[in-house]
Amino acid sequence: MNDLSLQEIQAFLNGDEEAAAKVYYAYRNLMYFIIASYVDNKDDCDDLLSESFLRLLEARESLTSGHGLKSYCASIARNLALSFLRKRNPTESFDEAYAPSEDSVSEIYEQLEPLLSKKEIMVLYYKAVFGYRWEEIVELTGIPSSTARLLYKQAKEKIRKESR
Repeated sequence: MNDLSLQEIQAFLNGDEEAAAKVYYAYRNLMYFIIASYVDNKDDCDDLLSESFLRLLEARESLTSGHGLKSYCASIARNLALSFLRKRNPTESFDEAYAPSEDSVSEIYEQLEPLLSKKEIMVLYYKAVFGYRWEEIVELTGIPSSTARLLYKQAKEKIRKESR
């Protein structure tokens, strides 16, 4: 993960817009990964990611230190995804005990991160978890189809080698 320095986090907490962009780019994949663990529609995931970051921006003045910012981002993403599910299906009983925890989803992401590039994680997730067609992956990522297919193949091979 592209972890941020304490100075960058403090600048973010102080309202620096450049630092806000750095926070977004550092944690957006993790937040999206968590949201997508609950919500299966890419447009809804994109909306929830935007909403998560807006909530983070609104809350930054109340945060007293930069310690735990990554966990805070994960919590916002998870809570918004759960809230979305409850609003979408108010009559359906949603048992939070059976939902993946933000810690388990973060752990999966963090286990993949040292092993795979961010692009490999993204393509693997879109293809294996969402089951998107290659055309959709190209549209979402801007990665050419042949490159996306290669990244997917490389990611699977790296995971196979690691699991041996």
